[in-house]
Amino acid sequence: MGLPGVTDSAVYDGLKDVLQRQPEITAVEYEPDSISKRFVRATIDPNRVTPTTGPQSPTLEVEWRYADGDAYYRIHYADPNTGFNCGWHRDEDHPELGPVHFQYERPETGESDHTSAHFSKSVPAEVLWEAIERLFDDRLPALDTE
Repeated sequence: MGLPGVTDSAVYDGLKDVLQRQPEITAVEYEPDSISKRFVRATIDPNRVTPTTGPQSPTLEVEWRYADGDAYYRIHYADPNTGFNCGWHRDEDHPELGPVHFQYERPETGESDHTSAHFSKSVPAEVLWEAIERLFDDRLPALDTE
């Protein structure tokens, strides 16, 4: 299911700027192109993530939309080497968890889960900074200990 609402080009410019400043990220592109800007895709250097992964570059996709005064977003990481994927979603898929949830899937173990999540900020660029910090500092390193 896609996110409801419309995009805001100014928001996407700010999100792209945040992604370009992250040392793990090697490239950032608007998808499908810089005119339509349906979402932003960042390519991640597999040697800069912990735990290290295979030779293919993981991706981080960020989609941000507005409908009826509410923000909806999807910040989602996917590793093609392991199939692991996770992300923070503000959508209507899991109303029992509140407006934002974190979800992950580990195909190699069959593990998956959805949990309630919260960000201390509400400005899109600040939410993305916080999500990236959680991803690279907490969520991915935790894969080594689980």
